[in-house]
Amino acid sequence: MTSEVTDYKEGAFADEPKPTDIPVKTHIIAPSTLPEGYTFEAEIGAPGAKKTIEVEVPPGGVVEGQVFLIPVPDDFAVGEPRVNIPTGQWKDGLFDLIKAGVCHPSLWCGLCFTQVAMGQVMQRLRLNWLGEAAPDPATKNTFKVVLTLVISYTVFTIALEMAEASTGYYNIPTWIPVLRFIGGVLFTIYSIYSLMKTRENVRAKYSIPEERCVGMEDLCCSMWCSCCVVSQMARHTGEYETYKGRFCSETGMAAHTPSIV
Repeated sequence: MTSEVTDYKEGAFADEPKPTDIPVKTHIIAPSTLPEGYTFEAEIGAPGAKKTIEVEVPPGGVVEGQVFLIPVPDDFAVGEPRVNIPTGQWKDGLFDLIKAGVCHPSLWCGLCFTQVAMGQVMQRLRLNWLGEAAPDPATKNTFKVVLTLVISYTVFTIALEMAEASTGYYNIPTWIPVLRFIGGVLFTIYSIYSLMKTRENVRAKYSIPEERCVGMEDLCCSMWCSCCVVSQMARHTGEYETYKGRFCSETGMAAHTPSIV
């Protein structure tokens, strides 16, 4: 299903400041333990379209498997289509839910299927199912993993409700509410943690500082307004003024949309 046409201007929302000159960053996974200043070659980009860049180890050095961020080189993929994503600040506010349109997928997926929309953002940014940067094999099926978790939890709760209904109100076995409570707590913890880590990575990648509850902003936003957080991240990383959103896609974007570096 296509999103409705909006009155966005090319490259930025009509009434928002233009993107800053702060470079977009990309995650690098250290191939081994290396001292600071050491340079090595690494591949970045979507699987099947990777390009090699030279990476300098940051101060303090790195250990094998450590994830760190570096600015994407200015000459990376020059002339190729790319999703233009602002840096230095959010594209719009946390509560600007209808900014992309009242029928847009970023709004309704975020409101009605929050964890599914979160999985789309994770897949778009090539994060794993916990919202963390990881090697390609661990991020290839992120959306499918998240969708499976959501469906499994839904089936789990429906099965418990059916079991409860079959026993009668005064004869409900103790194990039914216990399982419902445990399942609810575990799914809630997963939802908050993974959304917090996803938002944390989005902010780090695009150099977006915390504005309130410094040190706890990602956690607080993920706990108290998860649908708003998901919708904001989708709008920020989607460039919907150029590329259409989709309800039923792994990234929430049309198939022809360029991959995010």
